[in-house]
Amino acid sequence: MYVQTLDQLFSLAVLLTCCGLAVWRGRWVERVAAAAMAAAWFASPLVQDDSQTLGAQGGVLMVDVLLLLVLLYLALTSDRWWTMAAAAFQGVAALVHLAAAIDKQIIPRAYYVAGSLLSYLVMGALLVGAWNAGRREKPRPDGLA
Repeated sequence: MYVQTLDQLFSLAVLLTCCGLAVWRGRWVERVAAAAMAAAWFASPLVQDDSQTLGAQGGVLMVDVLLLLVLLYLALTSDRWWTMAAAAFQGVAALVHLAAAIDKQIIPRAYYVAGSLLSYLVMGALLVGAWNAGRREKPRPDGLA
């Protein structure tokens, strides 16, 4: 169900890498975003309608909108630049769903590829943010952790 194709396996590997780095090096912002992204990744196949071939996937749209709301909250309440990029990419992903809902003739493969590429951009923003959060940590002058 979750990993049936090579691109799904690659997506899972990228997700685990980004979320792992966020937990290891990130602060609360990166950790909340990582938890939300992981939850969205695992929830999407559960709400996907495999029998629907044209138009927007309503369940996946709701998962993506919930993730967008989390990322928007983080972008508006934190001082991290990457949250704005992640929220923008996730907003475009939600617009892809809207486009598929408006025009039912959008090729299903294009719908899938657009959503996948945008999810990589969101995860990439988290990756850069987590890496930079770890670099921000300065050692204390007294040598204590």
